[in-house]
Amino acid sequence: MGNFKRCVKLLHQRLQLSKIRTCRMISSRIAREKPQDKLQDMKSDAFKIFLAGVDAVMPKSFITKALKVDNERLLVQDFSYHIANNVYVVGFGKAVAGMARAVEDIIGHHLVEGVISIPEGTTDIMSQSGKRDLLPGSDSKILVLEGAKHNLPDKNSSVAADCIISLVKKLKATDILLVLISGGGSALFPAPVPPVTLDEKIAVIKLLSTRGATIQEMNSVRKQLSVVKGGGLAAMAKPAQVVSLILSDIVGDPLDLIASGPTVRNTDDASYPLEILKKYNIENDVPQSVLCVLKKPRKVYEEKDLYHVQNFLIGTNKQALEAARATAFQCNYHPCVLTMSLQGEAKVVGWAMAYLAVMCQELNNLKRIEEPEVEKLCTALCVSKSSLIELLTTLETHRKGFCIICGGETIVKVTGQGKGGRNQEMALEYSLQNYYLSNSQLSRSTSVLLSAGTDGIDGPTDAAGAFGYHELILRALEQGLDPGKYLSNNDSYGFYLKCNGGNDLIKIGHTGTNVMDIQVLLIRTIQD
Repeated sequence: MGNFKRCVKLLHQRLQLSKIRTCRMISSRIAREKPQDKLQDMKSDAFKIFLAGVDAVMPKSFITKALKVDNERLLVQDFSYHIANNVYVVGFGKAVAGMARAVEDIIGHHLVEGVISIPEGTTDIMSQSGKRDLLPGSDSKILVLEGAKHNLPDKNSSVAADCIISLVKKLKATDILLVLISGGGSALFPAPVPPVTLDEKIAVIKLLSTRGATIQEMNSVRKQLSVVKGGGLAAMAKPAQVVSLILSDIVGDPLDLIASGPTVRNTDDASYPLEILKKYNIENDVPQSVLCVLKKPRKVYEEKDLYHVQNFLIGTNKQALEAARATAFQCNYHPCVLTMSLQGEAKVVGWAMAYLAVMCQELNNLKRIEEPEVEKLCTALCVSKSSLIELLTTLETHRKGFCIICGGETIVKVTGQGKGGRNQEMALEYSLQNYYLSNSQLSRSTSVLLSAGTDGIDGPTDAAGAFGYHELILRALEQGLDPGKYLSNNDSYGFYLKCNGGNDLIKIGHTGTNVMDIQVLLIRTIQD
């Protein structure tokens, strides 16, 4: 128990470079004793498990399950619609290109016209990577527009929004509008309420993001600042029949928040957006036009206003995590999906993941774990105490290899000037904490954390995420790098570029889907 108590004590200390240097000689000796091929095998396994999760949530599979045509009937779950060359398609989001391709393949000649807004560079990336099947064909009736570089609205995505609005406003009562929605849709479908300009709306979102606002909070503000969000698009399409197919990228799958709910009525209290600005102390920093719009009562669409709309949730991160679990089992790990709802600050979660890894290494001492540490860990990982104890008890009977899988979306509180993303920041924090906690365990176990976005993009970088592990810190020290300083500057991407030749960054490009992030934590004993 002595070793575990020492780990708990160290867990509450921040990493100081001077302390790392005092451990360098001991850590280097431990590292030499540990087979490096084991680490590389685990990194390969983690990447394979992650990719299995991504592959399981490709848009085509969701669309083909949700949408069918039987003679002149369009079938969507329990609903049926008459089609006769009267179907129109609009869409916005990171997974929408593949969704649109699958829809057009199913609808065929019944499709009249369409417009979709997808991330900048998607067409080139999909074409170069042999994924043309995730794009509308060359003879498609769907206009493809790209924009929202770095997941922020821009002039290109604004043009796309104008094109979509023009299409839906001309529809008739006999028409059917299929609306394809996925994560990233808010930035790809901007239409600010006058007099708010696009630049002013961008400024508000940047402020909220850097202060650590959640996606739920940001989208609640977006709904009030947009003419198309919060049910606005659906209202514009009246009297046409509106059928929305939605792929969730938000914890809990709230339809009114995914892409800011363009076809779902806004049930937020009118004062809520202002409360969010006050919460993050930015009400004096946002443009006056924004405050003016948020303070003035706006049209709230009631259920009777959206009688012509059906919204269908067709995909979530559950499918991704289950596929990852199955692949982990095939790789000879005992897998467990710990949570599908991981939230909170990336650094805190990275710390918690490192602590969890140490707890798994100390399974013999589970009954003597101190209560405050258990409560703190449960809060950070968004799980109940009973779920955590059940996990650890189960793992106690599978001592050779564990795989703990999580899904969700964390945040980053930006205080520095560096470049990075929530997954890279989590992985680097995990590495630091694991280094500090695990020196006494390295002779018999090792662990690797992979944290990456299913969309292939993590923050304003070209990486989806990164690996975290103890030896990463050893390599950083050998190169004269101070990981703590990079974290303090929110420069996780800069760190990973310089350390180990950038080989611990996960670069897969736009995947064509988006169901939040996946964390894969692998733990093996050295004797395995």
